[in-house]
Amino acid sequence: MTEFRTPIKNKALDVNEKITIPPSPFLNRLGYGTGVNVMQLVRSPRAGQIRSPWALKMLNKRVKPNKVYTERIKTEADLLQRMSHPNIVGFRAFSKGKILYLGMEACDLSLGDMIEKRIEDNGEPFLPKQILKVASDIGNALDYLHTKMQILHGDMKSYNILVNGDFVICKLCDFGVTLPLDENGVVDRRKAGKAVYFGTEAWSAPEVIHGGEISSKTDVWPLGLTLWEMMALMPPHTQTEDDDSMDDSVQCLDDTTDSVEDYFSDRYGTRPAVPVNISEKQYAHPLALFYCCTETMPAMRPSAQHLAVAARDMLDQCDRIKLNSLES
Repeated sequence: MTEFRTPIKNKALDVNEKITIPPSPFLNRLGYGTGVNVMQLVRSPRAGQIRSPWALKMLNKRVKPNKVYTERIKTEADLLQRMSHPNIVGFRAFSKGKILYLGMEACDLSLGDMIEKRIEDNGEPFLPKQILKVASDIGNALDYLHTKMQILHGDMKSYNILVNGDFVICKLCDFGVTLPLDENGVVDRRKAGKAVYFGTEAWSAPEVIHGGEISSKTDVWPLGLTLWEMMALMPPHTQTEDDDSMDDSVQCLDDTTDSVEDYFSDRYGTRPAVPVNISEKQYAHPLALFYCCTETMPAMRPSAQHLAVAARDMLDQCDRIKLNSLES
């Protein structure tokens, strides 16, 4: 099957193209983040040709205006214009006019939304092949960021991975909190200035939670937790030691928000247990990647490139086994 790919830039995009943005009630919301909404813009045909929809990242009007959110969109727009990779969401347009927006390639769903849907439907864990595809594609995207662009994504999680079709291709998105890396893959403090690692706590690596050197390996840890999410069908560190007794466990806590938060946040920066319903034989390959990505010591984790290569080899092995079984 032909893969959906971000077009390689062989023709300059007209970043000043004028587009008409209808009022928010007529836009379909694809997602949201801190201070922003992501809306779908269905573009009208031009010269009889159907034009692909865009995803528009815009400031959330219901949130008090904050210069930080504006600067993040501007930073992301500048970065996306300089990047071209099949596993990174494509740049389409940027406007600093009356309505600030960043136009991007629209994909089908975020992986986070797909996981939520499976939870609602009481579905089964994702197939090993689907998990390996995420590891391969997003590993390639991170390798491009870390080596070609020399930046840390800084907020790796399932909601920042977009999926087209039945895992035909996966793309990394949301580059508003990136940090510069030096030639050794460590955050360049001089170039970063006052910028710090932002991230999302539940997905954050031990060196973020407990203080330590932030490097390209800090993106690898949350990718490992994302692979775990696809097996567990829940966000990291939200499971109890025995899910069947979850109500009892929570009732044992003081009736305060702080106590509940502490119960789960104490686990941040640790490797969650493998769900009991996951077969170690059937999921041997995804589990191997999960374990190596979530090593406590950053030096023990694979680089994004090594992760992508390993996942690709595992996918090829799965294809050969399937082919052999069909021929026998």
